Amino acid sequence: MGSRDAFPPAQEGTEAVDRPHSVEARGFLTRSERFARASRLARASEIRQVLTTGRRKRLEHLDLLWTDNTAGHPRLGLIVPKFQSTAVARNRLRRRLKEVWRRDLQRTLPPWDLLIRTRREAYRATYAELKAELTTWVQMIGRDSGSAGQRARE
Repeated sequence: MGSRDAFPPAQEGTEAVDRPHSVEARGFLTRSERFARASRLARASEIRQVLTTGRRKRLEHLDLLWTDNTAGHPRLGLIVPKFQSTAVARNRLRRRLKEVWRRDLQRTLPPWDLLIRTRREAYRATYAELKAELTTWVQMIGRDSGSAGQRARE
């Protein structure tokens, strides 16, 4: 009939041993917290434009491309290649990047189209590493644009 051994406990998901009680689980996101359609770069033509005309910065785990937009607010596009990883790992990486965008980047960036292309190393990065990498980039860009504005006034 087969083995009757017990299965090891799940490490993630709803069956995880250390998961918070359902009363403690996070509720639904409010309208302002969601990744709104207006904040996405979804059309291939928009992504292609950022790829061809945007400024580039290569970080440890990510490649960033950005360009000005006429929407009046920042928009995000994600490119997460498979790199022989599972769909679970790929979706986890996408969720982590969207969370950094939602919590930290969206309110601080000028009206840019930002395209984040993950590198193979990003699959091994933690949420804290990705967040630190992106916030450092935002601070560096803020200093650069501030110094350019200072030079233009002189």
